[in-house]
Amino acid sequence: MVFCLLEVTCGPYLELVKIYPLDMAPNSVDDQYDGCTVKMAHLVKTKYLEKEINNSTDFRNAWQEGEVNATAPEDNLTRNHSIAIYVYTNLNSNIYRNFNTAVRNGKQNYTNQAFKWYSLHFLLTDAIKILTETQKKCKSTYRGTTVEFYQNVTGKKVRFGSFTSSSLERKVAQDFGNKSCFEIKTCEGADVIKYSKYPEQKEVLIPPYEKFKVTAVKTRKYHRNLWCDTVYRLESSGKRSDLNCAVPLQWLLNLN
Repeated sequence: MVFCLLEVTCGPYLELVKIYPLDMAPNSVDDQYDGCTVKMAHLVKTKYLEKEINNSTDFRNAWQEGEVNATAPEDNLTRNHSIAIYVYTNLNSNIYRNFNTAVRNGKQNYTNQAFKWYSLHFLLTDAIKILTETQKKCKSTYRGTTVEFYQNVTGKKVRFGSFTSSSLERKVAQDFGNKSCFEIKTCEGADVIKYSKYPEQKEVLIPPYEKFKVTAVKTRKYHRNLWCDTVYRLESSGKRSDLNCAVPLQWLLNLN
């Protein structure tokens, strides 16, 4: 991720503050598998899932915990969909953090077969798509963070570029940080409350390919009663998947 370092003078000390961009996340692994779901599901079942579980002790342990504790699937989901959501939402492991870093920055690795998370990426994406078909409505959600973002983004199109957790309740979002917060209208995100390890967080999971328009940016400097230092308002504006079906296509080409 590209970021700016600002020098902030605090008495005799000099502090470096990271300012993160809000942009279209051009290096995102944003495959939405539109038109290749069956092929990718086959690859995950026969190739990627077992390989990735065996190659990572953390992933293996998290997956095994999910096999024991994940909710029995409904809503047209499979057991592996439910386990994947449990694994992602499990804050006791480092999976979600390492996975999201790889998704946000792993475009080249994804196309070079060096990505370590093909199975989890597909299962989460497929689960989100199935659930949004069942839920059939956009949702108003909130996200709290402990970091700073560029503020000069009103009117711009942005993506989170990774799988992004948000909550139907603002108070839950505030518990995760009140530095930079988001009021989000998502039409591609799915309510995963039933399958999350922490249903009380009322989580809506947003996929990396959803686009948003920044309709407002407010700060406490001008709005004293704001619920966070800076609040970004995002409205869903469609999808962008630069890597759509990149893995199944490459696999088919290699067969010829």
